[in-house]
Amino acid sequence: MRSLKFRALVTLDPATERRSSAVRRLVVRAHRHGPGGVRAFNAVIVTDDQEPLRPGDTHHVVTMTVTEEEALELLRPGDRFELWSDHQLGHGVVSRRVFV
Repeated sequence: MRSLKFRALVTLDPATERRSSAVRRLVVRAHRHGPGGVRAFNAVIVTDDQEPLRPGDTHHVVTMTVTEEEALELLRPGDRFELWSDHQLGHGVVSRRVFV
């Protein structure tokens, strides 16, 4: 399984009551283009500036790493997604895929 990386801007909900961390394992929920509903991926989120994500952060630059090939179809530039862990923590938009 290969790792796929995406750059994104994320915003955390102000009511999020979770521990801050510069590296965080979360679930990314992406919406399919057309019928098919929502697909969830486990992801590792790393902040661009190595600062912790905090509730209420807006437009924080991150790198998301996922291992699901299907993410290539659901996380394209401009696609929106939600961040989850027990409940919705925030949302974001993909800016680009990172090729390594």
